[in-house]
Amino acid sequence: MLGLRNLGYRIARSVIRWIARPRIAGEPPEQLPPATVFVLPTRSLSDLAVLDIVCNGHGWPDPLSNIEIGDQLEDRRFLFLNRPTGWLRRNTMRTYSRRLVRILASTSAASSSVEFIPVQIFWGRATNRERSILRLFFSENWAATSRLKRFVNLLISRHHIVVNFGEGLRLADVVDADESHRVRKVARILRVRLRNLKVATFGPDFSHRRTLVDQIVASRSVQEAIDAEVSANDIDVKKVQKLARKAALTIASNMSYPTIIVLARLLQMFWHRIYDGVEIRGLERIVGLAQTHTLVYVPSHRSHVDYLLLSYLLFQHGLMLPHIAAGDNLNLPVVGGLLRRGGAFFMRRSFRDDPVYAAVFSEYLYQVYRRGHCVEFFPEGGRTRTGRLLPARVGLLKMTLEHAERGLPRPLAFVPVYVGYEKLIEAASYRDELKGSEKQKESVFDIFRSLRLIRQDFGRVEVNFGQPLRLDQWRATEPCHDDPASALGRQILVRINQAASVNPINLVALVMLCTPRLSIEERMLVDQVNCYLDLLRWDSNAHDFNVTKLNGKEVIDYVMNLGMLNKDQDDFGDVYYLAPFSAVLMTWYRNNVAHVLALPSLISCLLVSRRRPFHRSSLKRMIAVVYPYLANELHAESLEGSQLDAVDRWIEHLAHFGLLHVADDHLLPPPVASREHYRLHLLSSVVMQTLERLYIVISLLANPDNAIHTRAELQEQSQRVARKMSRLYDINAPEFFDQRLFNSFVDKLIDDGVVQETHDGQLSHSEIVTDVMRASERVIDAQYRYAILRG
Repeated sequence: MLGLRNLGYRIARSVIRWIARPRIAGEPPEQLPPATVFVLPTRSLSDLAVLDIVCNGHGWPDPLSNIEIGDQLEDRRFLFLNRPTGWLRRNTMRTYSRRLVRILASTSAASSSVEFIPVQIFWGRATNRERSILRLFFSENWAATSRLKRFVNLLISRHHIVVNFGEGLRLADVVDADESHRVRKVARILRVRLRNLKVATFGPDFSHRRTLVDQIVASRSVQEAIDAEVSANDIDVKKVQKLARKAALTIASNMSYPTIIVLARLLQMFWHRIYDGVEIRGLERIVGLAQTHTLVYVPSHRSHVDYLLLSYLLFQHGLMLPHIAAGDNLNLPVVGGLLRRGGAFFMRRSFRDDPVYAAVFSEYLYQVYRRGHCVEFFPEGGRTRTGRLLPARVGLLKMTLEHAERGLPRPLAFVPVYVGYEKLIEAASYRDELKGSEKQKESVFDIFRSLRLIRQDFGRVEVNFGQPLRLDQWRATEPCHDDPASALGRQILVRINQAASVNPINLVALVMLCTPRLSIEERMLVDQVNCYLDLLRWDSNAHDFNVTKLNGKEVIDYVMNLGMLNKDQDDFGDVYYLAPFSAVLMTWYRNNVAHVLALPSLISCLLVSRRRPFHRSSLKRMIAVVYPYLANELHAESLEGSQLDAVDRWIEHLAHFGLLHVADDHLLPPPVASREHYRLHLLSSVVMQTLERLYIVISLLANPDNAIHTRAELQEQSQRVARKMSRLYDINAPEFFDQRLFNSFVDKLIDDGVVQETHDGQLSHSEIVTDVMRASERVIDAQYRYAILRG
C-alpha cells in the first residue's frame, strides 16, 4: 500500500510539474533554515507536490526528506496542520497533526533549531464574488478547495498558482509553554499565520457590491448627513437617500477576477512591447508586513502607467490587489468599467459643498479599511508635469487618520512607492503643458491614439518600494502636530524620494542642464557623469536610492540610443547637445532626482566662488539656515540635530574626490583652472535655480522700495519677477516661475517665524533675511542680483 501511495505521489508530481507554473508571492527567501518543517493547512497531495517542486527549484530542503530533532528522527519535514476526522473527513480545530504532537513532545525540543514555516498554496484567486459561475466555482476563495476544483484550476489557471511562505515559528520559542497546552498554542499561532497569508494574497472575503452599498447608506454618518441635508434644504428624505445610493454606486469598485486576468495578460504584452524591462526593489519589505497590517500604497504619480504597473506587479507577485482611488475624470465609457473591475473606486476632485457625497465617500473608505483590504492613492493628487513631487493633498490622508482613530481591526501601514521612467509615454503632452498649453481632457479616443506607442522604445522602468511607515509607530514617535495630515503627507513624500532610482537619463539631465548653452564636450560630459556616479555610490549604506550600474561612457551611449541626446563631430572632438524638444523634457528628468544631490550641491554653491578659507562651522551654520527651504521644495529629508552629520559626510566625499580641500577644518575649492573646479561648478548648478528663486522672494522682502504688504502680494510679485528673469536669462525650466513653489516657500518662511504676519495680513521680516541677503552675494551671480533689485 505504501509503495502504491508513493507511486501515486510521483505520478501526481510529474503531471503537476509538467502543467503548472507556480510562483512565489513576493520576493523568494534567499534561504530557509536547515531545520525547516513546512506547515500546510490541510491534507492535500497536490499542495505537497507544488511545495516539493518550488523547494527543488530553489535548492531549499526537500519536504519529503527526513529531519533530526534531538535524538528523534522524523521521516518527513512537512505536516498538515488540520487533521481530518470522522467518516466525512472534516477538518476541525479539535484534532492535531500527529507529527506536530510528536515534535512538541520531544524531550530535546528546547534545544532544537527546528523552525515551522507556514505555507499557503492558492490555485487561482477570486478577489470577490464573481458573476461568472465557472470562475466562481473553480477560483480559490475563502472556502476549502476540493480535488475537482484544483484539477480544473491546474488546467485553466496553471500560471496563477501562488505559493506564499509565512513568518517562521521557532520551536525553541514555544517549548516553555505548559506541556498540556503546548500543542494547542502552537496550532493556534500557525493557524493565525496561515490565515494572514491568505489575507495578504487575495484579501478578505468581500460583500457583494449591492450589500456594501446598503451598509454604507444605512451607516450612522451617512444617515446624519442625509438628515442634515433634509433639514437645511427642506428636501424629501427619499430623494436624498436615492442620491446617496447613487453616489455610493458611482464610487464603489467592482473588482472582478476574470477582468483582472485579461488585463494582466494584455498589460504583460504591452509592457514587453514598449519597455526593455521592469525592475523591482524593496518588495521583501511588504511581504511580511501584509500579513499583519492593512497596507496603504502611496506611489509617486508621474504617468497613467503608475497604477496599472503597480497593480500588475502586485498581482504577478501574488500579493493582494489594492482598491485604487481614481479621479472621476477617468470614469469614461468602457475605460471606467474596466478600471472599476480592476479595483478602481472613483471620487470627485472636490466635494466640500456636498456633505452627503462626502459622508458616503468617507464611509466607503472606512468599510474598505475595516474589511482589511489594501488601498492605493496618490498623495500628490494628480500627475506632476514638472517631474518634482507635488505638495501632498491631505484629503484622503485626513480621512485615513480619522478612520484609524475610529478603530480598525488591523493597524495601517503606508507603503511609499517610487516609479522611475527612462522615457515617458506622456512626454509630448507634458512638453506642451510645460510651455503653457492647457491640460488636455481625458477621452476614450486616447486608447486608440496610445496604440501607436507599441512601435516605440521607452527604455526601462524601475519600481521601488520604500521604507514602510507604520501609522501607530509614527504617531508614537512624532511630536504633536497642529495639522497631522500635512505632517504625514510630508513624511510620505520624503520616503518616496528616499527610494528614488537614478537612471542614465537623470544623470545626463543633471549635467546637460547646467551647461551654458546646453552643450558640452564628450570628455567633460563623461567626466561629470562619472563624478556623480562616484559621489552617489560612495556610501551606499547611507541612503536608500538606487543608482544605475553603467559607467559614464555607457550612460551616454544608452541615452543616445533612446534619442534623448544629440552629438556633433568637430575638429576638436565630439560635442553633445540637447535639441529644443529634449531640453524641455530633460528638466522633468532632472527634477525627478535633484534631491539626491541637493546637499552636496548646496555645499558646492557656498564654496565654489570663495578665495579665502571657509570654516566648517560657518558652513554648517549657513546650511542649517538655507537647506530646510531646499528640502521643503524638493521633499528631501531635513537636517535636524544629529542629522547635520550628513554635512560632514558629504564634505569627506567631496574632499576624497578632489572637489574641495580641507585643512584644519577650513575648506577651499580647487584651483580655478583645474578640472576638479569645473566639476564643482557644474555640481553647484544643480540647485542654483532653486536658490535663485528663493533669492527673488528674500530680495523683495528686504527691499524697502517694494510696496509689499500681504502674503498674496509677495507671492504674486515673486512669480512676476521670476517670469522676467526666465525670459532675460533664458532659463530652460518652465517650473522656475511655478506659482505653487513660491506659495510653498512663503508659507514656510511664515511657519518658521522668519516672516511675521499680523492679524490683518501685513508682513514683516526678522534680521535673518538681511543676513541671508549679505551671504547670497557670494552665491548668486551679481548681474542676476542687480536685475532683480531693479524690479
